[in-house]
Amino acid sequence: MIELDATIKKMISESDPAELLLKLAGMVFTVLFIIVVFNLSQYFLGKFLKGKITPERNLMVKKVIRYTGFVLAVLFVFKSMGIDASALLGAAGIAGIVLGFAAQASVSSFIAGFFLLSEKPFSVGDTIRVEGISGVVLSVDLLSVKLRTYDNLFVRIPNETIIKSNLVTVTRFPIRRLDLAFDIAYREDPERVRKILLEIAASNPYCLENPAPFFGIDTFGASGIGVLFNTWFEKNNFWNLKNSILIEIRKSFEEAGIEIPYQKIDINISNAKEDTYG
Repeated sequence: MIELDATIKKMISESDPAELLLKLAGMVFTVLFIIVVFNLSQYFLGKFLKGKITPERNLMVKKVIRYTGFVLAVLFVFKSMGIDASALLGAAGIAGIVLGFAAQASVSSFIAGFFLLSEKPFSVGDTIRVEGISGVVLSVDLLSVKLRTYDNLFVRIPNETIIKSNLVTVTRFPIRRLDLAFDIAYREDPERVRKILLEIAASNPYCLENPAPFFGIDTFGASGIGVLFNTWFEKNNFWNLKNSILIEIRKSFEEAGIEIPYQKIDINISNAKEDTYG
């Protein structure tokens, strides 16, 4: 920093004003030229690679080009001012080591970012769930993954957290399965319930015919028979299917007189007359 101040003061004091102005103008023009060239390179290379590599890797390539242009512009300014960049780079290296020890979490997230980009457990636009947080992936960067939750909140999750956690990619595959579990009264015929549920699934536009829906008896509980009903759907129709099929099940069960039991408490109150003997 002292060397930089001394160099600037020496340049101003020893240079002719017109020559100094011309030198500064040339420096600014060259810096702008470097920035424009690297921005155009970033733009056209991103267009060229679009569709050939994943969006995450495309974004990484763009950032490498951008940072390279910035570093070259800074080095050119140092060289034009007569500053020895090697000393500054050496100092930057030492500072980088110190900062590396002070920010091990960031370094770990940086390394984890490369694992995410190479492993590709999800892509931009996928819905993921990490440590109870669900959302749509907005970007996958070298330090973190950005999500937009269903209630429109922005969430930043460090890459290190994702690597160490159980990650669920909800929209990884084109179809998913909806699992419904509920009880029916012991007096109900399970075969009749199965037919009604299969008819509901067949008439629902969001249920897939293949794989076919599944009905099974799970448990014999204290208040009723536990049954399972599973049906498949396209990954983007989760709420459409769940809302529509639950409404239809309730309506059909009510029309057919099928009872879904609930816990009841019977309280018997008896009046007892106490005789008192003297």
